[in-house]
Amino acid sequence: MKIIYNNVLPVKGFSAIALFGIIFARKKFEPLTPRTIRHEEIHVAQAKELGGWLLFYIAYLFLWIEHGYRNNPFEREAYDNEFKADYLENREIYAWKKYILLKRVTF
Repeated sequence: MKIIYNNVLPVKGFSAIALFGIIFARKKFEPLTPRTIRHEEIHVAQAKELGGWLLFYIAYLFLWIEHGYRNNPFEREAYDNEFKADYLENREIYAWKKYILLKRVTF
């Protein structure tokens, strides 16, 4: 997966963001950790199963409004599994859906 280091994307407070299959990362986090790359790769898998980036971003925005950033099911799946080296190889399709029904967490 291509990684572009810069000082603009993502916004301050975040280390990386996946946009249209490319990871944009802040220069101060170069090189990205395998954990961060895996987190963004989980978002890529989510986008693929939803039929592409546009539908993913629409669903992401809706779920962010509904649940908040950290309780967004896409983020919950990514944060819960970013430490698992083999997660993407064993990931069930639409795995993020199980996080919709889970109790909200606070951070």
